[in-house]
Amino acid sequence: MNEEVTDSEEEFLVYAELEDTVNIEKYRSVHVLGVNGKNPIIQMDDTFFTGKYENALGTYMFFKEDLEAKSEDPLFDKLPEKNLKYVCKTRKLLSMEHAYVTPKKGHDLQNPKQEVDENIEPVNFETIQEAIDHFKTHFDSDSVTEVTDS
Repeated sequence: MNEEVTDSEEEFLVYAELEDTVNIEKYRSVHVLGVNGKNPIIQMDDTFFTGKYENALGTYMFFKEDLEAKSEDPLFDKLPEKNLKYVCKTRKLLSMEHAYVTPKKGHDLQNPKQEVDENIEPVNFETIQEAIDHFKTHFDSDSVTEVTDS
């Protein structure tokens, strides 16, 4: 039996409770960081929210629109405009608060580039092995791999 190695994505639903003034439809991109951790972060464009998991009062249920809804008796049953299909439920919620990002002390906002030492001299090596031997003192011996010419 052949087994293929593939990248897989895991998708799960989280009920996130944001402040009343947040209109999620105005944001173009939403990123969730650390959803498995204690304090996840949600980034919506340039706005950040931090939060924590809490127990919900009751149960939150997730539904999706059912595009293939059918009635059992098309003559007498009238389908509603929108049919929903149950997806899952949760008893946890992610309570999010607006977070304000401030720069670190000592960093210049006008010039975010790091200072570069202008006095760096170029180094030339004939072979890769010569470069590895030269820089071995700067690295752990475990992280350097030997390269052999074929």
